Amino acid sequence: MNKKIIYLTCTMFLMSLLANMGHPVTPELVVSLKMSSFMYGVMFAAMSIAGFVMSPIWGSLSDKYKDRRLFMYIPTIGYGLAQLGFGFSTSVPMIIFFRILGGAFSSSVFTNAIAYIIDETNLEERNRAISTYTAITGFGVSLGYLTGGYIGAKDYHYAFAFQAAGLLIHAVIMRLFLPKSQVHSKVQETSQANIKGSLKANFKTYLSSSLGVLLLIVLLTSFSNTTYSNGINYYLKKYLNLNPLQIGYYMAFTGIIGMIANIYLTPRLSRKIGDKKSLKYVFLATGISLMIIGMQENILAKSTIGVFVLFIFVLSMFNPLLQAIISKHSKNEHGRIMGLQSSINSVGMVGGSLFSGALMDSYPKVSFMVAAFLFLISYLIVQLNKKLSSK
Repeated sequence: MNKKIIYLTCTMFLMSLLANMGHPVTPELVVSLKMSSFMYGVMFAAMSIAGFVMSPIWGSLSDKYKDRRLFMYIPTIGYGLAQLGFGFSTSVPMIIFFRILGGAFSSSVFTNAIAYIIDETNLEERNRAISTYTAITGFGVSLGYLTGGYIGAKDYHYAFAFQAAGLLIHAVIMRLFLPKSQVHSKVQETSQANIKGSLKANFKTYLSSSLGVLLLIVLLTSFSNTTYSNGINYYLKKYLNLNPLQIGYYMAFTGIIGMIANIYLTPRLSRKIGDKKSLKYVFLATGISLMIIGMQENILAKSTIGVFVLFIFVLSMFNPLLQAIISKHSKNEHGRIMGLQSSINSVGMVGGSLFSGALMDSYPKVSFMVAAFLFLISYLIVQLNKKLSSK
């Protein structure tokens, strides 16, 4: 594999770990300030909306300049400071302000990481690179949950302080050790004009194209994935009475499964039958397995543990496959297109979070069934659309 991709994957593994340290202790912050559970949805929505607005802008800016690292290490500094402010917030306005800043800065880092991979890979090696990146960073997310939970066990402020310090150090590491990516000259020329366009114009440009279909799939799957991931944490705590450490072990388990799937299975499946067919079958398996799980009284029952493991496998596979297909339709605007994808993803995250939050108290299984249904709809869209690349 390209050495630059190895450097990027290693740095983004650390970034993913640090970025998720605050999640397991955020409930403590809300409880200590005597805020309602509705604040979870508000905080998540504020961060995601900021990502929705800023992702295409960051992507176009990174296309314009020769060094994508600039839009990775500087926003990492901003994200670290935003997390420090969030962790020590004492009022709702402070929380919302720092959530918006956090969403704006973090969206640049993860958007441009994918653009970096596209810069440095050809079509033949891109799927493997994205799959490996997704696997390693996904495992970093799981370790971030565990690390943050341990550090913040006595006082949640410790986790946020450690996270902020780690992000500042990580920004320096990226600046010193991450090589420059090869942004093509056509990218810079095209983005000079595109950066001046409005967010609305950016979406309208691709609305009726095959890329527009892919962005619709991103919206549906982001909504579905967020509905499941937010709902499962709440379900495990309220209905199965698992403590935070046990939930952390669950996250680590799913992270390991996802890493195995994306390192060994996703690239092999893609080479054998192509990205489009792979994505189609992954959506079908994800929808059916989640529907079976949602019908169970206990979603972790021993009788369905095999189905649950299958679900975790295929759930982790759809995103790298989808990103690989989108990259084939991005032409010379890698940063801009990845920014649009991230922006659409943020919209789905807002909707999925609010939807699952509204249902989990009264109808906990409905959110899982809706998520399964939308994965099956995504399967049908890929199946029926003839314009999507099948290579």
